Amino acid sequence: MRIPTLILTLLVAASAAAAERDFSGQWTIDIRSPEAVKQNKDCGFASFYLKQVGDRITGTHTFATSGCGRINDSGPVTGILVSPKKAVLIVTSARNGDIAYGIAILLPDHDLDWKTIEYVRESGGDSPLILGKGRLHPGK
Repeated sequence: MRIPTLILTLLVAASAAAAERDFSGQWTIDIRSPEAVKQNKDCGFASFYLKQVGDRITGTHTFATSGCGRINDSGPVTGILVSPKKAVLIVTSARNGDIAYGIAILLPDHDLDWKTIEYVRESGGDSPLILGKGRLHPGK
C-alpha cells in the first residue's frame, strides 16, 4: 500500500505545481543572425516581461536589432487568458505607437510561443519592432 500512496502523492504534487505556473516572468529570444552571434554583437533580442494576476496579464515588450541600431524599449503589454496556458496579448510599440495583438502559449518545457496575429493600429511610419513570431526562453 505504501507505493500506490507515494505515487498518488507525487502525482498530486506535480499537478499542483503545473497549475501554479502562469505567464508571470521574463521570456527572451535571440534574433541575431549567425554572423552577428559569431561577432558577439550587442542587442539582437526580443523579450516579454509579464505579470499575471487572475486571468489578467500586464507587462512590457522590448525589441532591439543586432548592433542596437533600432530599439523598441518597454512598450506596454496587456492581455487576458483564454485557457490555462494560452493568452491573447495586446502589444503597443514604444517606438511608434503601433498596436498589435497575438497569441502567447506556455509550452510544457517552460518556453513561451508567440505569434502576432494582426496590427490594429499602424502609423505607416518606421517599424514598430514588435516580434512577429518565435519561441522565447525563460530568463536572460
